[in-house]
Amino acid sequence: MKTTRTRTRVRTRTRSGTNDDDSVSGLSTSDFYEIRFEKYNAEEIRMKYNTAGIYAIYNDQKELQYIGLSRKVLQSIKMHCFELPAECAYAKMVSLEFATKEDLQTAWKRWVMEFVKDNNGKLPPGNTPKNELWADRKRRGPSKAGLRLTDGMKEDVTFDELKPKIQEAIEQHKIVAFIKGTREEPECGYSHRVINALNSLLVDYETVNVLDDKYNPNLLYVMKEFSDWPTIPQVYANNGEFLGGHDIIVKMFEKGELRKAIIE
Repeated sequence: MKTTRTRTRVRTRTRSGTNDDDSVSGLSTSDFYEIRFEKYNAEEIRMKYNTAGIYAIYNDQKELQYIGLSRKVLQSIKMHCFELPAECAYAKMVSLEFATKEDLQTAWKRWVMEFVKDNNGKLPPGNTPKNELWADRKRRGPSKAGLRLTDGMKEDVTFDELKPKIQEAIEQHKIVAFIKGTREEPECGYSHRVINALNSLLVDYETVNVLDDKYNPNLLYVMKEFSDWPTIPQVYANNGEFLGGHDIIVKMFEKGELRKAIIE
């Protein structure tokens, strides 16, 4: 028996400005793409979905969390992954490159109504009014700059010079993550996963980029001696307590222990 594929009819605008009918896959029949751990940067996704369109976000269990529309689908998904990494594991996307605002709204509405019809009248969690998790996801914006331990005027700084600056940073701030890269663009998978864990808790925290040779010279090597811990990232909480590196932080997060350790 053949499976009937649901398709949504949406009017889109062509390059010449005339209107055509275009078929858009229904929500249930669209393909899943993994977006965890920056998988949204995969070439296939970047080539096909760096345009206007509609998208749906799913968690690890492939449970729908949010349906959105955007002029830049890929950028919107990247922002969701930053804001709520624990809720963003997979995505479904439809590119509507030349769609008007009305076209996007029509396609979005039909995906939402398809979900509502299949789920006893319920909206996706992220589209539900006053949903606290999704409503609060932008409480900590992605533009917060990392801490600088020096003024950038000296190229080579010794351990003895950096140690008091590190101590001052972790004592003056409740949570500090020493990472490779920035919170928006971590430069290793371990730092990325630690940042995701902290972001998921919606807590205010500081970062220090150990690869910033201008403002944090030699910090990559000094941190390992400072903490007697061989790897980066490293997370400090409660104004100076060393919590651990990647494996410990991720394990604490998965067990629900990280929130208690840094908040309660």
